[in-house]
Amino acid sequence: MIWSERIFENFCRGKIDDFYTYLYPDILVYATSLLQGEQAFRAEDYVQEAVEASYRRRNEFVSAGQWKAFMITCIRNKVISVKRHRDAYDNYVASVGNDLTVSEDILHDYIEVETRTRLYNAIAMLPEELRQVFNLSFEEGLRNPEIARRLGVAEITVKKRKSRLIENLRRVMGHDADFWIIIALIG
Repeated sequence: MIWSERIFENFCRGKIDDFYTYLYPDILVYATSLLQGEQAFRAEDYVQEAVEASYRRRNEFVSAGQWKAFMITCIRNKVISVKRHRDAYDNYVASVGNDLTVSEDILHDYIEVETRTRLYNAIAMLPEELRQVFNLSFEEGLRNPEIARRLGVAEITVKKRKSRLIENLRRVMGHDADFWIIIALIG
């Protein structure tokens, strides 16, 4: 026990050679035994994290036993945390199985975000009067007579502006299928 106290005292003073020579291998074996299998390669990282944490707190320890218990607890908690994370991941993957709905949902969401981004970039390039019509019609959901009253124009003017809005978007966005998706989104 005396050698352990001496290693602890040296560790606290920043002299860590004895620690790495005499204690580190045992702690590494402990960490490796907790991890087992394909995760064993992470043992050294977890031990190093525990050593670093104990070195930062070295002035708080009153004995070598408390110091070693702290490092062992750090390693154990890290292994438990990683195993929980891995189990949660495995459970998620098992629940999804071969079902492609998750990836299809993600693809759908990605396409929707990209389409909206293209749409709003195209709208930003429109003249102010057409952006007003877009905002009142599609953002606020107002009907043509309400838009006409709000803008102080005739209802036929609103219809013409909507038509110009669609034509401008068609010109900017192109005549491909994406345009019809956009129309469905804003319609």
